[in-house]
Amino acid sequence: MPRIAFVALMGLALAACAAPEGGPPAKEGPAAPRAGGVKPYPLSTCLVTGSRLGSMGDPVVKVYDGQEIRFCCDACVEEFEADPAKFLAMLPK
Repeated sequence: MPRIAFVALMGLALAACAAPEGGPPAKEGPAAPRAGGVKPYPLSTCLVTGSRLGSMGDPVVKVYDGQEIRFCCDACVEEFEADPAKFLAMLPK
């Protein structure tokens, strides 16, 4: 019986370690530079389409000129790279 209890306890411990962190979603606000000089992405939406990040799977994250940019999909990265200045102007100052 003690062996079953030990296995159950270890299973619970491993499950707790693998659980994603809870907490509220990030709020939009001014971006403070991160370590390494990269400014975090201040929006909860894709810069190209305006879609909510995560609505099409994990966001695609790129760094452009010291600014982290998050996209809803790879196609948006290509559109951004065609005219980065147009999209960077949409970021809050």
